[in-house]
Amino acid sequence: MKKIKYNINRYLVGIAASVAILLGSCDTTELDLAVSPNTLSPESSDPNFVLNQMQIDLNRVFGGLRDETMEVTRLLYMFDAYPSNLTNTTFNSFLPPADDNVWSRSYRINGNRKFLSDLADGDPDLVKHRGVAGLITAYNFANMVDMFGEVPFSEANDPINFPFPMPDGGRDTYDAIFTLIDNSIADLSGSTTNTITQDLYYGGDLTKWIKLGNTLKLKMYNQLSGIDATAAANGVNAAIAGGNLLETTADDFQFQYSTSSTPAESRHDFFTNPYLGGGASVTLYMSNSLMRNLRDRSDPRLRYYFYRQSLTDPTGDDLPCTIAESECYIGDFYWGRVHADSQGVPADNLARTIYGVYPGGGAFDNDNGVPGVSNQGLQGAGINVMLLSSFAKFIQAEAAITLGTTGNPRTLLEDAVRNHIGKVMAFGAGDAGSLAPDAAAVDTYVASVLGQYDSAADDAARLAVVLEQYWIAGYGNGIEAYNTYRKTGLPELQDPLAPSAFPRSFLYPTDETLANPNISTNQLTDQVFWDDNPATGFID
Repeated sequence: MKKIKYNINRYLVGIAASVAILLGSCDTTELDLAVSPNTLSPESSDPNFVLNQMQIDLNRVFGGLRDETMEVTRLLYMFDAYPSNLTNTTFNSFLPPADDNVWSRSYRINGNRKFLSDLADGDPDLVKHRGVAGLITAYNFANMVDMFGEVPFSEANDPINFPFPMPDGGRDTYDAIFTLIDNSIADLSGSTTNTITQDLYYGGDLTKWIKLGNTLKLKMYNQLSGIDATAAANGVNAAIAGGNLLETTADDFQFQYSTSSTPAESRHDFFTNPYLGGGASVTLYMSNSLMRNLRDRSDPRLRYYFYRQSLTDPTGDDLPCTIAESECYIGDFYWGRVHADSQGVPADNLARTIYGVYPGGGAFDNDNGVPGVSNQGLQGAGINVMLLSSFAKFIQAEAAITLGTTGNPRTLLEDAVRNHIGKVMAFGAGDAGSLAPDAAAVDTYVASVLGQYDSAADDAARLAVVLEQYWIAGYGNGIEAYNTYRKTGLPELQDPLAPSAFPRSFLYPTDETLANPNISTNQLTDQVFWDDNPATGFID
């Protein structure tokens, strides 16, 4: 590939995030296609490496948003009240180093997307790069709007013309993302023959990227259901009619980790936290409400989601907390904590329940009852769960109930549950042995879900069944559960021990509000544009 001279400074987001994509101080940079953008010299860059960096950045941003959204939706235990967990510094230095956080990585993604887009204007060999870069940016900024509300987009990464980019309205950004998706799909569907040689998500299969784009539109249109039912229904139906959505687990949009710790740590953090150091490094608890839900309904995913380090009932000082035992320990050796419990932490690192084999690549619970160690299970080769084919089916089931869109919601619900259970059970299949749920166990569980759906008195009750299952399937994601909970109030989640107003959005990082006078400090109670529900008392 040829050398390219290009003015790289035009893509900087501005003062706050300029360090994230600053590749040199010269107005014109000569790129000789050699090294990763993480260590770019003023004279070298390769479009393949730029796209590779976008993929890595996307995974890291997702990981930061994943953890916070899992906690607020009871998919993971949260310590104390919401304001203690989500502050205006939460996303300042969430990802090390301090200048490399969720916010600045997001704008590095957008800057690199603009960079590749302009290169592709003069080089047809880079059109597919532009298409993939566009979809990465679209997924990321849909999440940014859903999490933070109004964020800079149209003026972002252009400090020469817009040194302090203005936030766009949420609906305006959504509309821009829809256009970006369509243009990206057109790029990927075109006749140019260039290939993507470094594709961490789909291995260069551009047809799956197209399915992702269509499914992202499905998801975003469904988000509009409360404020613009007509546009939502039309958009969902158009996506379904196109027939090119994420359909099977082979289409799933996910980031695959490895078992390697050198030269850089490449194992899933759901593994590195509890399994290194013989379990002694455990710093978190599993959600009692989620564990109870799976255990009490004999959910086939239970032993895949959670690994019990001890098969001994806690007593006395060994209880995970000092309040009522039922709120701290649910029985059957499942040691977790109730949402927002802020009591002291005992020395139970080697006994509390930890992440299982799905999705972080830990261990299948085969009744060993021993602390997690580094050579167990998949040894960290887990996945970050971004947008799954099962999610697409849950979304269609929800829309069929609420908007009257195409499809039988009961059939879609069954397809979604079976799809997700099959995906989960494929993890750790070699360790499950005789404890792996058989077909009859799966059928029994699915029948119980469908029986619950069939006995529901009205559409509201049927929707609650669908969205409870979507919540369970969202383990390892959190973002979809957070969106759904704010939009519908479903599923009904366990009340927090430390009551406070539920966060309807995340706070802008102070790094950005101090640097950009056009971004004002916001509040956790600020509602994103598609959230038209009552300001108080709607959700906990």
